[in-house]
Amino acid sequence: MVMLNDIFTPANRLVVSLLRSRAHGLASRGLMVLSWEGRSSGRPFAIPVGYQRDDETFIVLLSKPSEKNWWRNFRQPWPAELLVRGEECSVTGVLVAPGDPAFFDHCERTLKKLPWMGSQLGGVKYDRQLGLSEDQRGVLAAHAAVVRFDPVV
Repeated sequence: MVMLNDIFTPANRLVVSLLRSRAHGLASRGLMVLSWEGRSSGRPFAIPVGYQRDDETFIVLLSKPSEKNWWRNFRQPWPAELLVRGEECSVTGVLVAPGDPAFFDHCERTLKKLPWMGSQLGGVKYDRQLGLSEDQRGVLAAHAAVVRFDPVV
């Protein structure tokens, strides 16, 4: 049986290579490279992730977090490096819990820009005029994760 990681791992390597190349402009408007050392293993990791920018802060909204492991490293503040549009920056990443009002603010900002993403977040049909309903907030709390990356000062 073919596992999703068997497909995505090689594709991720290609995307990371593209984002690290001079041709990064082909993908770097919506994707960046996130690099960190595993909290438990100490192994280096680098993956491409979609992002939204809020001033100097970078927000990553994950769909299907139960199928991904990387974000668990950031349940407590943890150092990382970002490569954004060809520029590197040192950051501290931290998971934004669904109980934090910022969780839904970050979700809503992303959905305003990319309403199609709601289909990947538990099937939320986001309406820019109405905003998130209480039911949709419950779906997002169950089917999304938010990791915030703040620059190291």
